[in-house]
Amino acid sequence: MRWDVALPIMLMFATMIPLAYVAIRRSRKHDNKTSSYYLGGRTLGPWVLIFTVLASAASAGTFIGTSGLAYAQGYGWVWGAMMQVPSAVLALGLVGKKYAIVARKLNLITFTDFFKERYESRGVTVLTSICMVIFLVAYMVAQFVGGARVLESITGINYFVLVIIFAGVVALYTAFGGFLAAAFTDAAQGVIMLLGGVALWIVVLTAVGGVSEVEAGTKALDGQLYVLPGDSGFDLPMMISYAVMFGLLLAALPHVSVRAMSYRNSAALHKALWVGPAIMAVFTLGFGAMGLIGRVLYPEAELADMVLPTLIIDHLPGPLAGAVLAAPLAAVMSTVDSMILVVSAALVRDLYRGFIKPDMSDAAQSKAGTWTSLAIGVVVLVLALNPPDFLQHIINFAIGGLEAGLFVPLILGLYWKRGNALGAILSLLGGMLYYLLAANFIPALSLGMMPVLMATVFSLVLYVLAAFIGPRPSHRVIVKFWGTQKAIEAMRAETQPAVRG
Repeated sequence: MRWDVALPIMLMFATMIPLAYVAIRRSRKHDNKTSSYYLGGRTLGPWVLIFTVLASAASAGTFIGTSGLAYAQGYGWVWGAMMQVPSAVLALGLVGKKYAIVARKLNLITFTDFFKERYESRGVTVLTSICMVIFLVAYMVAQFVGGARVLESITGINYFVLVIIFAGVVALYTAFGGFLAAAFTDAAQGVIMLLGGVALWIVVLTAVGGVSEVEAGTKALDGQLYVLPGDSGFDLPMMISYAVMFGLLLAALPHVSVRAMSYRNSAALHKALWVGPAIMAVFTLGFGAMGLIGRVLYPEAELADMVLPTLIIDHLPGPLAGAVLAAPLAAVMSTVDSMILVVSAALVRDLYRGFIKPDMSDAAQSKAGTWTSLAIGVVVLVLALNPPDFLQHIINFAIGGLEAGLFVPLILGLYWKRGNALGAILSLLGGMLYYLLAANFIPALSLGMMPVLMATVFSLVLYVLAAFIGPRPSHRVIVKFWGTQKAIEAMRAETQPAVRG
């Protein structure tokens, strides 16, 4: 085992524990334990906010997958990855500000709380919660499996040991530290990703002689690598698809959008909106372009996904290589901790409290959230130790399906008063079903684009049609979402039973 490489990675794991401890201490100061556990008491400043949003959105695929695709098929995939650059602006701007205002007015805590209050439908609540639990658990397993496999090949540490360390550390700091622990560790992991990307970019570009040498070298090996659409098939419809999928629709993913409810004030939000695109550009361009550099240095690589780790090992000193290799590992951890909390909230607040024990106290919810998060970590660990053969098919459907199903009822629910529960149910089911058919059985339904794009269009059509066919939202919903705080309080006063003297 390369101890000089492994030790910095172990050190990164070790730093997560004191960060979680700080988060636990801060969480205890909040009166509302549930809000503190799932939202950090809505106290995030700009830097923690932007790093937790970006680190949650940038999975291991941003680092390992994109560079591998760029190596194999050309710079079209670098452009594809760059479509994530506006994701922070859209997550915090399109969803964030409106979402946060509504959340504070109505004391919303979880992703599903929004759907429950906006559509007043048990069916919408149950459907949203179950979909998130199934698909996000599958995605978490894939993150652990992918990250552990890469690090196993680099460090020589046994795969099962790595998965146990992954799941154990993430489950512990997330379960006992809650949202603040996830946000603080996301920020630390985001800094690792940022500095790691910059360091690798400088060292490797120097080694090959600059950008012009990379371009000349790749063109000499295969001219199609610098041609669009080229072998990658990255034509205009595909560019539009990636722009929509990774730029726009990413904002609707539960583990990303729930971050929009957590910022301290408008100043924190506005600063994050300015900084976010620059940091995401380093993540995507910096690591994606490594695939093209790797094509020049290793033209005969057998496994494209191993090009980035190989570049790191070969061109950086051992300790620095370990620190940079921590970036994809940090991406795994930051994505999974966010998902654990979203799934925990769906199980505890939205399903158990919502349908089984509605009188559950604030303290009981917080305690149940801790143990549920820990249990989710154990489930993910067990599945990752022996992942089922069909897992990849579920994963392929998970993110695209959730985007196709959730984007329309979330965004139009925020901005369009006419949207109703029937539209939410039809668009959620219709979007995911269309995506499943287009991605796996009837490719023609995609019309030459990514399946998620046409699935979202289909979801939109269903939502709008249902809005005019089904009943209008109640007056109560209109007041809660578009009324003033005074109007909301007046409505609540009217619904309270009279106090007899």
